[in-house]
Amino acid sequence: MSIQPTNAEIISLLQDARRRTLALTADLQGEQWLGPRLAIVNPPLWEIGHLAWFQEHWCLRQTGSGTLLPSIFLNADQLYNSALVAHDTRWNLPLPTLPETHNYLREVLQRVQKRLENEPGNESLNYFAQLALFHEDMHGEAFAYTRQTLGYPRPQLEGQQVSPQLEGAWLGDAEIPGGEFMMGAQAGSGFVFDNEKWAHSVTVKPFRMAKALVTNAEFAAFVEDLGYRRKELWSEAGWNWREAAQAEAPVYWAKEGGQWMQRVFDQTIPLQSHKPVIHVNWFEAEAWCCWAKRRLQSEA
Repeated sequence: MSIQPTNAEIISLLQDARRRTLALTADLQGEQWLGPRLAIVNPPLWEIGHLAWFQEHWCLRQTGSGTLLPSIFLNADQLYNSALVAHDTRWNLPLPTLPETHNYLREVLQRVQKRLENEPGNESLNYFAQLALFHEDMHGEAFAYTRQTLGYPRPQLEGQQVSPQLEGAWLGDAEIPGGEFMMGAQAGSGFVFDNEKWAHSVTVKPFRMAKALVTNAEFAAFVEDLGYRRKELWSEAGWNWREAAQAEAPVYWAKEGGQWMQRVFDQTIPLQSHKPVIHVNWFEAEAWCCWAKRRLQSEA
């Protein structure tokens, strides 16, 4: 895809993102569409309606005067505007039925597609259609981690592949000479998010970085060395989190018969030693680095 995709390319990508959204939620039933009230997930029924609202808000309702056209869906702003609808209230909203929500998703995408087809030179529409695309892609990640959090089955995605089992960790560091570079997006470089603006010169000293991600085996060594019980390895804020969470290992790990097991969606499987460790937070990663005499990288 070029830096500035054509409207036809964006239409194809929007359709692909929607297929993934529907595939990630296709098997949910009954109460799974709301799920428990947790601070780290949304009710899936609200979330798919929010996708339709966001796409409509930016691609169909904007006017040159700064006012908004009315939504095609009754009370859409009161239901789905995430800037106004507090997270913990989303389970109590009078949400439409699943068929009504799917109709809203379908109708908005059809109208956006038609507008893109009819306005090939509209740069503002092109930008906001990409914004809606990446927004939906990010919610695709959210649907995946919601399923993991709630212990739902692994989603069945078209073309899904399982990576082969690695034989061992990729050890050692890469030597980075450092120097001056431009960090951030430059004007005219295509779509950028607001927090990527603008490019500025940054000087980085020479450094070394691990050639590969920290593996489960490397992190398990930290856990086995009582890493979660040694206060000196943790920052003050990290230790306060660990105590409040009563964490003794990564959240989805459990030891059974002397072997570490890991919950992956709705299944508990033996920990795969050479896969990258996931589902650890900043505090856990920071403590591991202190134990391993490393440090977390900066943005630069």
